[in-house]
Amino acid sequence: MMPKQSRRAGKLVGLSNALNRPKVDGPDDVYAEIFASIVDQRLPPGTKLNELTLCEIFNVGRRQIGQVLQRLSYDSLITLHPNRGAFVTMPEADEARAIFDARRVIEPEITRIVAAQATREELAPLRRNVEAEAESRRTGRLREAIRLSGEFHILLGKCARNPILYALVRQLVARTSLVVALYENQNTMMCWHDDHAIFIKLLETNRVNPAVALMRKHLEHVQESLDLERRPDTRFDLRAIYAPETTR
Repeated sequence: MMPKQSRRAGKLVGLSNALNRPKVDGPDDVYAEIFASIVDQRLPPGTKLNELTLCEIFNVGRRQIGQVLQRLSYDSLITLHPNRGAFVTMPEADEARAIFDARRVIEPEITRIVAAQATREELAPLRRNVEAEAESRRTGRLREAIRLSGEFHILLGKCARNPILYALVRQLVARTSLVVALYENQNTMMCWHDDHAIFIKLLETNRVNPAVALMRKHLEHVQESLDLERRPDTRFDLRAIYAPETTR
């Protein structure tokens, strides 16, 4: 019997099929689906990624799934254990601190670049992101708000017009999502969410130094809001995670 914690899991019956599986066209799409599922916390840390189940869900071969899992392992988003299989990574507290240390090195410099050169047109996706995050918080969709909060930093990285920096921040944001999933503290998670709206105003007026200072402060606030002693045990059914809403 499936755990009662997931309404979606309880409604899904049987194997994945053409009506309920995600639409993918090769391993790149499978990688993108699983990457996004980790970032938006549908796949929590510790989830086992069974290869045969993934083959069934995405209707691709085991060799392609193996390639996808290797890529995700390279991104440090999953951990491959000999004789046990693949699991969504569960960062230890020291790794969580190292991730934030790296972000405090990289993202203030991205901010410096963007604040100095980005146009209003380039900043428009960030403005839309901030509005969507605010709406998610108003309507109580905290998970969606957290996803959008991470996406803000990825969009900011794109505005720097540097593909290397963009790739680095994208990976770090994804790994941060794992950290937040493990160590979030509901009593303090809401205290820093207004930073992005203030940040947008600084970028739009090219206020470089205040924007850089706010980015450093913002990352510190996010880290301080986490409870690095927390380690919940979370397990979910892969088919329930990937079945579209219309089939549940």
